[in-house]
Amino acid sequence: MYSMAAERGLFREFDDSRDSESLRLARRVIRGLTLQMRHVVLCPGSRSAPLAYALAEAEQLGALTLHIRTDERAAAFTALGIALATAEPAGVVTTSGTAAGNLLPAVMEADMSGVPLVAITADRPEALHGTGANQTVWQQGMFTGRVRDELALEQSAIAEGTLRLEPVSRDDMLAAETQTALLLRAATTATARSAPGPVHLNIGFADPLVPAGAEVGGPPPGPTAGAPGLAPQEGPAATIGRWARRGVIPAKERERMYSAARPEPGPAELLSGPAAENGAGAPGTSGSEGEPRPLPGPTRTLFVMGHAAPPEAIELARALGHPMLAEPTSGARWSDLGPVQGYRLLLQSPEGSAAAQLVQTTERVVVAGRPTLTRPVQRLISRQDLEVVQYAPQAEPWHDQRLPRRVITTAGALAEFAGQVSPEWARDWEESGLKAQGIIDSVLREEDEAAGSLSSVRAAQFVAETVRTPLLLGSSSVIRDVDLAAALTRGRREASAPAVLALRGIAGIDGNISAAAGMALAAGQRVTALVGDLTFLHDANALLIPATERPPNLDVVVINDAGGAIFDQLEHGEVGRRPGQAQTVERLFGTPQTVDIEALADAYQHEYLYAEDLGELGRALAHPDDRLGIRIIETRTDRSRLRDLHARIAEAAAQL
Repeated sequence: MYSMAAERGLFREFDDSRDSESLRLARRVIRGLTLQMRHVVLCPGSRSAPLAYALAEAEQLGALTLHIRTDERAAAFTALGIALATAEPAGVVTTSGTAAGNLLPAVMEADMSGVPLVAITADRPEALHGTGANQTVWQQGMFTGRVRDELALEQSAIAEGTLRLEPVSRDDMLAAETQTALLLRAATTATARSAPGPVHLNIGFADPLVPAGAEVGGPPPGPTAGAPGLAPQEGPAATIGRWARRGVIPAKERERMYSAARPEPGPAELLSGPAAENGAGAPGTSGSEGEPRPLPGPTRTLFVMGHAAPPEAIELARALGHPMLAEPTSGARWSDLGPVQGYRLLLQSPEGSAAAQLVQTTERVVVAGRPTLTRPVQRLISRQDLEVVQYAPQAEPWHDQRLPRRVITTAGALAEFAGQVSPEWARDWEESGLKAQGIIDSVLREEDEAAGSLSSVRAAQFVAETVRTPLLLGSSSVIRDVDLAAALTRGRREASAPAVLALRGIAGIDGNISAAAGMALAAGQRVTALVGDLTFLHDANALLIPATERPPNLDVVVINDAGGAIFDQLEHGEVGRRPGQAQTVERLFGTPQTVDIEALADAYQHEYLYAEDLGELGRALAHPDDRLGIRIIETRTDRSRLRDLHARIAEAAAQL
């Protein structure tokens, strides 16, 4: 009798058994990654050398695109920007020690923003841990609590039989390729309980760390004649042509096919959503045929669109005609149908004004995405007299289950909650918003004319309304200035508006330039980053591009007000106006700087432009397709004016 549990023979698609074991393991790892991954950012290091050589081979095969960076933190945020732009996994590879620790800020951001970043860290063999060996620190589990899953591969496990280089089948669970592919799946899985996010792969490599007689980036040694699963006497070129996994359909063509097969739902489909999602007789439907039942109403429902609001919520609000309060990165701000302009001014209008009375008449609020930018919005959605729900069709990476807000998961249930719009009420919001926007524009213009210089708020407004490329908004003051003042629908004639992105998972000022560079590399087009001076300086190493690499096509607009402007708008600004406290607050929070940004650009050998006024800024942003590489565009403003400027805007809200 034959045993059903008999071990099957090796399932071998190629044979590189003559090469060093570390490189063979690295190749199998890359095979598992390239099932979904198209971009990897690599930092130099000795312990990670097997991965470096394998990645160079994979790039030569066309299986992926490799980017080299010297600073690990910048590299991690570059990979994060790529993943943010493509919604596909992107990897960052480092050597052991502090190099791995430098990935933590990007991993934290990816965790809270649901971005599939893959942190790949090379490690010393387990036998060297605890011996004082150089660059040896316990890396397994170093990102626990921040990653969706983690995998530790140890080269010594190959000899022990708990890790296989040569699988016994295509889905052998002990094979390095299979385990890596499953880890990658954890980064992209979206369910009602789990959001996409970062994963960690730690690999303990043993010497030797270099190919055995193979030319770097060239083909590995040829197969042994008669090896199982191979045709005899295959040459080196045939072997290297088979070891890396490649997608059968290019990414852009795959996305085109997906879009064609999955057209965007129209208003009718959205309103009848429960019939498809919940079955016949579900809320929002009538009878066994699933026809939409009449919606309740009219209701006074506001839609608050936070960062990365689900598209179906935006489309539903448009279809029903409910007013939307939309943050710049919500995806809803670029619509001519619905977003209320100047909404922050309306929310902070003084008691007794017509705008305050309008806000007070709100009955229901739908929150979609994650609103993070303003306290007036937080006060609105925290009101006890309002019925507030969160629309979340799948798990949100930032969502706390203890949040008292009720969660709605289907478009049909959302439509039933929102109900029919009150036309007069919606029209009042639209007209009040237009009036608020006019007040903001007037105050900004008058203040600049009186001061004889440009304010940071007006500069940010102008760039956001003018730019024709994808735009990354830096954390801190810049994104709030755009939220307050920019009318992003003004003057739009393009069929589609530029994407507006930001790192809102944790909203740190680190890695913003690197993330914008990653966006540009992934998109294959110019991207604009609008940042403050401290955000720019915090990520200056993003400008360090190795001479072997193609620089991203990136415009970095730096609004330089010589320090941290946001703190003056918070409680600390009031403390700074108390007798004897100005210098203390400036030192602790303002952190003034006198860096010569032009000299810095010259040191990194990037083009520099100085824009003294809006005319020069407009000329600098014009014709984005006519240039290559990185450009730094600086405009200087005076942050000492900002508190009085914001106070005057707030006072003007009494007119609403």
